[in-house]
Amino acid sequence: MWCAYTPYLMSFVRKIKRGNSVYYAEVENKRVNGKVVQRHIRYLGKDPNAPPKKAEINDVGFGYLATMLMQKALTANDVFEFLEDQGITVSREELEKIGLFYDFGKKTFSVYLSYQKTSKRKPAAGDAGSH
Repeated sequence: MWCAYTPYLMSFVRKIKRGNSVYYAEVENKRVNGKVVQRHIRYLGKDPNAPPKKAEINDVGFGYLATMLMQKALTANDVFEFLEDQGITVSREELEKIGLFYDFGKKTFSVYLSYQKTSKRKPAAGDAGSH
């Protein structure tokens, strides 16, 4: 029986334009029945170089984070150190929320980080100071 060779798939970052905004996603291409099909891997947001806000973790790590959260003994710095110990690069911005999720279909555990929004307010004319 002849087996079709499946080449090694390599993901790449795709730029997606929506109106005046540009978003990025990690995707990969694969040939299926003679046609090229693109598979979405993950959404990267407006900055493809920013660390991910979602990371998959193992069940022991999930249990540790859940227990520490329930005991109210977890700080943002504890979360950052835990994820970095797991080999996950995170942005050390001001952490506002953390979410722990279990995907029943994939049977995977994930942690979501939500950072405080930074103000992009332009200074008013009176804020510039006097001349």
